[in-house]
This record gives sequence, structure tokens and C-alpha cells, in this order.
Amino acid sequence: MTLPEATPVYEALRLEDDLQRAGIAAKWWVVNQSLYGTNTTNPMLAAKAAGEVEWLNRIDEHAKGKFALIAWSAEEIKGDRLLNL
Repeated sequence: MTLPEATPVYEALRLEDDLQRAGIAAKWWVVNQSLYGTNTTNPMLAAKAAGEVEWLNRIDEHAKGKFALIAWSAEEIKGDRLLNL
């Protein structure tokens, strides 16, 4: 689980290394709170979304396409709303 930003991606990579040393395989990545997935028209948020592309591409390459993108939502996603992801 990571955010599409530099520090969270690097932290997730280090965690993945730690898990591998412990014999725990991480097969998929989950990218949470992505503005890229919202198709926002707000100029500031669109600029931030454009900045996420580099990190999404890095995750895609590292995970060999095995990642799920969860778009940012103004409301908490829980209960039945999880079924709509």
C-alpha cells in the first residue's frame, strides 16, 4: 500500500525488501488516494495528478503491472462502498 509520491514509494520499496528477508512475498501493490484516477479539472489538483504519473510508471515497472489504483475520494470508503472499487 502506497501513495503515488516519492517518499511513500521509497518507503514501500524498503518495506517490500524487509518482507522478502522475512520470507513474506508481496505479489501486488495498492496505490491509494490517487488524484490521477479522479480526472479532476481543478488546475492545482490536475498538476498534482500529472506529477503522480512518474511514480505510477515506476510502480508499474517494479510490480510488472501487478498493482491496483484507488482514486482519491472525498468520502471514506468502507462497508458496501468497498464493493464499488
